[in-house]
Amino acid sequence: MSHTSPPSISCYLLDRIAALGVRHVFGVPGDYNLTFLDAIEAHPQLRWVGNANELNAYMADGYARVNGFAVLVTTYGVGELSAINGIAGAYAENVPVLHIAGTPTTDIQRRGLPVHHSLLDGDHRHFVRAAREVTHAAASLGAADAAEAIDRVIAAVLTEKKPGYLALPSDLVHRPCPAPANPTTPPAPRDSTPARAFADSAARLLRDARTVTVLVDALAQRHGAGERLDELIRKGQLAAAVTTSGKGVLDESADTFAGLYIGSISAPEVRAAVEEADVVIGVGLVEHDLNTGGFTTRIDPARLIGIQPSYTTVGPLRIDHLTMDQALDELRGLVAPAQAPSPTPVTIPAPQPTDPATPLTQDLLWQRIGDFLKPGDIIAADQGTPFYGLLGQRLPSGVEIIAQPGWSSIGYALPAIAGAQLAAELRRRGILLIGDGAAQLSIQEIGILARENLDPIIVLVNNDGYTVERAINGPNATYNDIPR
Repeated sequence: MSHTSPPSISCYLLDRIAALGVRHVFGVPGDYNLTFLDAIEAHPQLRWVGNANELNAYMADGYARVNGFAVLVTTYGVGELSAINGIAGAYAENVPVLHIAGTPTTDIQRRGLPVHHSLLDGDHRHFVRAAREVTHAAASLGAADAAEAIDRVIAAVLTEKKPGYLALPSDLVHRPCPAPANPTTPPAPRDSTPARAFADSAARLLRDARTVTVLVDALAQRHGAGERLDELIRKGQLAAAVTTSGKGVLDESADTFAGLYIGSISAPEVRAAVEEADVVIGVGLVEHDLNTGGFTTRIDPARLIGIQPSYTTVGPLRIDHLTMDQALDELRGLVAPAQAPSPTPVTIPAPQPTDPATPLTQDLLWQRIGDFLKPGDIIAADQGTPFYGLLGQRLPSGVEIIAQPGWSSIGYALPAIAGAQLAAELRRRGILLIGDGAAQLSIQEIGILARENLDPIIVLVNNDGYTVERAINGPNATYNDIPR
């Protein structure tokens, strides 16, 4: 009988990552992760992409939105804390990023030695505790249970679409990795009871509805529901609207697209389409102030069919253990085919010439950007005038928006477009929309764009300061100025 040696912990971890479709690993080297980086460079399916700083974990976020999963590697303490803003953004925005931190050896941690990059108090659990606040699952790897911890954290990242964290002590990188004590078992057969309960309840609500509107938010995109949504909307010729976080999830070229719903500041016709509908089908709704017009949405809960990743609501009834895909499949069976002929795509008129002497305004700029967009574009829009300017444009089909309306960390979009283009392997046109204040936070990653031969079209708006902040408070205050 032949015996094969178990893989090392680093090989086991990297093989799992590569099997899930990751081809690029982002991060910054540091002395506690260098031997792990050697293993990454030796792996035949992975390529290291070194960032200028750990804050630009944003690049892994952009990669994950296109690829479905991304990996970031930092060093202990100084590196992982620098990255924590980007990881927190991925948590708030439901983006599946795995953060791996190289840490001091197990012996150093056991003895509580006050080594560099630590807080010099002998407690080596500070940063694991910090990571638990902004990840869905976290673990500090040990020699005996590394495989189980790796599998558990990665499974949580993929299921919940939120970040995970693994602390890898530097002396365990090449340690053999015993097979998991509880190997993965085939999933249990789906229980049809929740689907039947949902279908029965939804059918009763839809039976007498004359108008039905679909309202779509970011979780629909994170859980890959875009195609099912388009099929449902086309079948019933249903009116459809998006939230700020849901911009780009639906095909906005369809003539049933109603527009952007943000509560009381929506256009009147969009507000009527949502708030006056007999039934609203809300898919992946995430409530936050910038998504709801300052919490001014007016949707009657009794008329709402709410579809979330693992449960649904029909009026006051909650049904657990039903996936978004299952719920949308049930709804597609309930919605009657529209009697009207298939709609023709909306024709967007060509831009009209403008007198060159006309002052360049925000409205004119973003209208021209909207005219410039093509089907299939990937657009990274930074929070501020770029994102809000883009919100007012009707998008061609297949356009994907990468933005952070919930977390709203400026500087996000520049690294994110690099990650998105790497994930798309340059098969789609990339466009970066960013203001001057935001760009100054992450402009270092221009070097990555050049080194990786990426080719995004960059629109950098010289707002001469923090324009959104000027609109909120201090239009002439020096604290809203930036270096030109």
